[in-house]
Amino acid sequence: MQEITDRLDAEIRTPPPPTFDVAATVGAGRRAVRRRRLARGSAALALALVVGGAGLAVTSRFTGTAGAAPVAVAAGVSGEGLVSSDRPTDQTPAVDDPQHEGVILVRTGWEVIARVEDPVTGLRTVGGTGPITDSTALGLRKGATTTWVVLFRFAATGDQPTSQAGGALAETAAETGDDSLAAWLDHLDMFTKAAR
Repeated sequence: MQEITDRLDAEIRTPPPPTFDVAATVGAGRRAVRRRRLARGSAALALALVVGGAGLAVTSRFTGTAGAAPVAVAAGVSGEGLVSSDRPTDQTPAVDDPQHEGVILVRTGWEVIARVEDPVTGLRTVGGTGPITDSTALGLRKGATTTWVVLFRFAATGDQPTSQAGGALAETAAETGDDSLAAWLDHLDMFTKAAR
């Protein structure tokens, strides 16, 4: 019996040799934690830069500093939401921006000389479409040509504001004989009161 006790004492007194390096394993774990924290911090910084850059790009687009020339606006006329663009034509020098609600694209080289908000809002077109939920009228000038434009939108279908249908009507002052945007709007016969 003494032999078993001696043998157990001998084996218990000397621990088994380690099968791995504890210090190296702990060090590797700490380095992995540092890498993960650095990766998370870098991702958060990159996201902040992207969001900040997108905000700056959107803001600068509406002030005309994102590569587009600023829209020329006469004294006393609001330039809010006007963006210079080559998309409109000289026949219709202002159009609604289909990608951005509340933004009007104005043909490069044209000056906005008059603006009326909601001149036909609440009306409908003679063809029966409507009611119109938003509208803006602009008087624009390029050289000796003055053009009156009214932009209008109908209610959106579904939850997407970009599904808002609408249109534009443009006529030159020479065609209409009207010497002001207000006079032209008074003579428009394309719109009628919305049915109640």
